[in-house]
Amino acid sequence: MARRSYEQFCPVSRALDLLGERWTLLIVRELLTGPKRYTDLREHLPGMWNNLLGQRLRELEAAGIVHRRDLPPPAARTVYELTERGRELEPVVYELARWGVGLLDLPTPDQPLLPHLLPLGERSLVAIEHLPDDGIVVHLDLHAGEHDGDLRSTLVVDPVADPPVRALGRVHVEPGLVGTPDAVVTGSLAWLLWFRQGAVSWQEATGEGALVVRPRRAGPRLRPLFTPDPVTASPHRRLGPARDAT
Repeated sequence: MARRSYEQFCPVSRALDLLGERWTLLIVRELLTGPKRYTDLREHLPGMWNNLLGQRLRELEAAGIVHRRDLPPPAARTVYELTERGRELEPVVYELARWGVGLLDLPTPDQPLLPHLLPLGERSLVAIEHLPDDGIVVHLDLHAGEHDGDLRSTLVVDPVADPPVRALGRVHVEPGLVGTPDAVVTGSLAWLLWFRQGAVSWQEATGEGALVVRPRRAGPRLRPLFTPDPVTASPHRRLGPARDAT
């Protein structure tokens, strides 16, 4: 089957000719977290037909966005990973995720949190326009709800480098509580999300104990990292604390 094309001399339409097909950007999202076996991709994209996954991977390989690599023994497995050209899509996926934060409600049993995507998800909560020049390390120990339990991760913002790097390249999220933090945030993931969406104020989130920042003096440094902006805020889907997730 021939690929569909918008047939327009426009960089947006040319990009969508390649990336606009259903599931394609979700494959890119998966590979941004690291190389994956075919079976990993099938597991993480359960609604995708097997033959369609194979077709999309072939298209991405032909476009130079994805390539296959054989792991040495004892693994002896073939994995798919992004090429350098493919990794250039990272800021595109970040901006799309940041825009989509405003559309999120809360996890459910039918649509649970996906632990392997936690680093990408938490990066989308960070406002890269407000990164501190001197960097910061934050332990996030958040309760995601009765179905998903506790999520523990470490947010690292590197100091400004010379030569400078793209702002998004300074932000990293590691699973677990790693190293010595400058600040620790405990409490409700939902309230952090609501603050990022602009549904609650920082004073409400921290004053009601839904989010606890230690030491307290770190609060003014943390607040800009998650401050809502017009990209993230979505007045049509703001749920706020009416649904108790604490």
